[in-house]
Amino acid sequence: MIKISVVIPTYNHARWLPESIESALNQTLKPHEVIVVDDGSKDNTREVVSAYPVRYIYQANSGLSASRNTGVREATGDWIALLDADDYWLPRKLELQAGAVGDEGVCYCATTQFFSDGHTEDPEFHGASTVVSVLRHHNVIDPSSVIVRRDIILQIGGFNEKMPAAEDWEAWLRLARVCKFVGVPERLLMYRVTGTGMSANPELSLRSMDQIVAAGTAGLPPIRRFIEARRMRSTRTIQAAIKYREKGDSRNCLRCAIRALRHWPSPFYDKAFKVLLLELRSCLRNRKKRVPTS
Repeated sequence: MIKISVVIPTYNHARWLPESIESALNQTLKPHEVIVVDDGSKDNTREVVSAYPVRYIYQANSGLSASRNTGVREATGDWIALLDADDYWLPRKLELQAGAVGDEGVCYCATTQFFSDGHTEDPEFHGASTVVSVLRHHNVIDPSSVIVRRDIILQIGGFNEKMPAAEDWEAWLRLARVCKFVGVPERLLMYRVTGTGMSANPELSLRSMDQIVAAGTAGLPPIRRFIEARRMRSTRTIQAAIKYREKGDSRNCLRCAIRALRHWPSPFYDKAFKVLLLELRSCLRNRKKRVPTS
């Protein structure tokens, strides 16, 4: 049996921590240990954690990546199961993942997203045969869905503590160069969507682009690296444009859509053209509304 250390980084998430911790402790395959890393919380996180048989580590506020890295270093298990403090697992998650791993270094599972209004969504699940190629353009693996061999995550240096966002995505791309991935298609993670996380901020997302591109193109032949880098930058930038459009920010939406087309000006890249045309239409409609009638 593999020994799994659960690492729960948290910052001011005391209201959600009980559900997260209990979901780890109530697994059909009991974890070797549960470690809660408190990243300088100002709420009653310490008191909440004290009610459970878990290891509690407090550190000055250093960011999510630093919290995860602290937990990985302090863990004594062979595998690390990541669990964000606002997510929770279904009872058989660790059991099914432990049964799926062979010589792979990373195992992830399918996810159900749940929202504050009560509705849920099931994102598309990508199997191990396609997930690495998909990861070049989209982060399709939620951190709380992952168990990873401790020695391998230490080997790559853990999570990048200098990135303002998407540090998990960059880590998956680096891990894909040194180990195999395996996916469990059952939806074993309940992922809370709050709309306030770092991934919801388009500018933070764009500031992480250089690291994502570097990780996703490392080791490729020069010509392919050049092409993939442009495609990755285009995809990343159009995603920012879409988020700006959802926020009603036309100026930045147009800026990002045009930038995405500069990176990858293919007529077959319909998403960039579609966003650009939709936003231009919205701008024209708004301008007509502002024109006074005689």
